[in-house]
Amino acid sequence: MSKPSMSSRERVARTLAHQQPDRVPIFDKFWFQTEKSFREQLGHPLVERETRFDWDTAPCAQAQTIWELFDMDMVEVAWPDYRLRFTPPEILEETDEWVLQRDGNEAVLRWWKHKMGVPEHVKFGIDSPEQWARVKPLMTASRERVRWDEFWPLYRRAREADRYVCYATVEPIEMIKDVLGHEIMLRAMIKQPEWIHDIFDTYITVAVQMLELVEAEGMVCDGAFVYGDIAYNTGPFMSPRHYREFVQPYHKRLMDEFHRRNMPVLLHSDGDIRLLLDDLMASGVDFINPLEVKAGMDVRELAPKYKERLGYCGNIDARILETNDLDRIREEIRSKLAAAMPYNGYIYHSDHSVLPGTTLETYQAVLEEVKTAGRYD
Repeated sequence: MSKPSMSSRERVARTLAHQQPDRVPIFDKFWFQTEKSFREQLGHPLVERETRFDWDTAPCAQAQTIWELFDMDMVEVAWPDYRLRFTPPEILEETDEWVLQRDGNEAVLRWWKHKMGVPEHVKFGIDSPEQWARVKPLMTASRERVRWDEFWPLYRRAREADRYVCYATVEPIEMIKDVLGHEIMLRAMIKQPEWIHDIFDTYITVAVQMLELVEAEGMVCDGAFVYGDIAYNTGPFMSPRHYREFVQPYHKRLMDEFHRRNMPVLLHSDGDIRLLLDDLMASGVDFINPLEVKAGMDVRELAPKYKERLGYCGNIDARILETNDLDRIREEIRSKLAAAMPYNGYIYHSDHSVLPGTTLETYQAVLEEVKTAGRYD
């Protein structure tokens, strides 16, 4: 006999606590082109800005988010903006293929017009302790860092629908790579450790203050979704020893703030983070996302190893979804669910973002398969 149906909020809350829900919760992310196509077919066209090259940091408000259109169990709100200056990107050069811009962090990035992915990192204006000292006073908490017009309506709709609301933010590696770039940041850990600790301390202090500010406004959330890519496909950006020295103290400060509010923490990182999992759990990470398959992440290996100590949100191979081969897709979903569900700590999510070749019909079948195969009897 199946369990009685739960609200989305209860379903996710029980899963994050490793208590058996009625079924596996559903959440996901989509590439820009995928969301645009799905929305057009569903009759809810995407509201776009003049340029989409800053898509990841400045989405437009939508009458309904893609999560609501697919009746997913979670939504994200808040998303504080940690740029040094809130200025429009300055176009330095443009061709038919790309546009070169300088952003509010004084970083020069090349955005591709006709393909997906992150921009090319060309140059970073903040590349020394002296340059950092010049802009450090700009990094303060303020209401200007939250897109209230976008997130208040979403927050209210989520509460009315009894969805699980996550406070979305980024961790310090993700914050600082936008200012220094990865190479300057990682080299400085070895050669200029005091400088890096000062930057990490500054950003994490503002991150905690932004959480307090958002709560003071009345936007109180159920859990936290913390974004920060800290690994390549072949392993972490740094050794576990350097993670513990340079990153863990700041991760723990942020995670402790969430746990003090009884907010479970889901950490997003692409790449292979297996070497850091024990340290991440010690920092306060409760669930990991998205478990990128091509980086070697496999919930069928991790779930039996960590059992209820760690939860998972993802690992459904987006490349398999893009084949639109329903037999292969069902096998992918069922094998991953069968491994993770015994520990009551799994949320459906693709292993990155849903690719543009995935058809709407396929994706709708995916959600139905999860709702069927993911039921707890």
